[in-house]
Amino acid sequence: MRVFIVITGSEFVEGVKPEKNSLFVSRECLERGLDVVGILIVGDELYRIEQAVRFALDKSDIVFVTGGLGPTSDDITREAIQEAIGVQFIYDKEWLEKLKKESKTFNEQVKKLAKIPYGSAKIENPVGKALGFIKVLEDKAVVGLPGVPSELKSMLPIALEKLGFREKKGRVHIFRTFGLSEVEIDNILSDIEGVHLNPTPKGVDVFVKDRERLFLENKVNVIRERLGNYIYAEGNVEMEEVVGKLLKESGKTISTAESSTGGLIVSRLVNVPGSSAYVMAGIVSYSNEAKINILGVNKEDIERFGAVSETVAKQMVEGVRRITGTDFSLSDTGIAGPTGATPEKPLGLHYIGFTDGQKTEVHRVVFKGERNDVRMRVSQYALNLLRLYFIER
Repeated sequence: MRVFIVITGSEFVEGVKPEKNSLFVSRECLERGLDVVGILIVGDELYRIEQAVRFALDKSDIVFVTGGLGPTSDDITREAIQEAIGVQFIYDKEWLEKLKKESKTFNEQVKKLAKIPYGSAKIENPVGKALGFIKVLEDKAVVGLPGVPSELKSMLPIALEKLGFREKKGRVHIFRTFGLSEVEIDNILSDIEGVHLNPTPKGVDVFVKDRERLFLENKVNVIRERLGNYIYAEGNVEMEEVVGKLLKESGKTISTAESSTGGLIVSRLVNVPGSSAYVMAGIVSYSNEAKINILGVNKEDIERFGAVSETVAKQMVEGVRRITGTDFSLSDTGIAGPTGATPEKPLGLHYIGFTDGQKTEVHRVVFKGERNDVRMRVSQYALNLLRLYFIER
């Protein structure tokens, strides 16, 4: 069946905030064998949302509309859908009672969260207050879901199940890679049809599609063989989850000493439930004084080589391991930009250290891009060093 995704929100149209919900919705649909034919992003204007829904209904069988189901004045998606499909919205009495019990202030704005189209199937919100819905229109359906990512992620599978698409048919397979550029992967996989590449600061995600399961499995096996250890995960799995599992299964511990990344490496590690079993400490030694006084970096070496140097990265990683007594330690020092570069040390230059107590290695890398993208790439590189340590032993 054909699916169209309509994303509402002026913040996306105006470039204030990046839009990510469509990626999640399209992945979930594709994995269930649905054909996503288009995505529209529209601002919070009644007429434009109405026209977007009409257009999407004309081009597809199922329309997913996300965003604009909140209680504020600019949350007008309900009104727009009502105009587009010609069906009155009414209050769901059960949800209304739930809101009355749970809300400190119960007014017309809050009551709005319980409105769904007449004759529709409701989708309860397990983490928020806005009710979702599925309205069937003869041979088509409109699905309304909140735009808050945590709410959308918990409600979309429920909506798909109600629509009869619970089972993931495996017609899309995702490889998450790090260490090869988009161009390099494109050259390696150029003879395989149905491959799409998505470069991010965390590497390159490889999407492979095929309507026939047997053909898809064959493509997956070929790609797995060709890309080898550059694949750090398959499916929607993050690098910190992969590394966390390796640490937990081995009973090993990790600590970090961070400068440019400002704690991003350890923050990503503790994103994973159960990380207290292996994450011991993270030290953000942003200033030279912190590097010297906390980690024991030699002051003369900083004056001679600079804070962004192989020598300092080595002393940082060995210093944090000495302090914490962990099995492994990671460090970074660099220039994330947009200022701080010199003729000898360009923007994006970083030194990333790793030690297991027996051997210390420092990697010199240069990542171009926006400041926080660079910091994310550095954190990904550091975590990948630990992953490679495990799989290459």
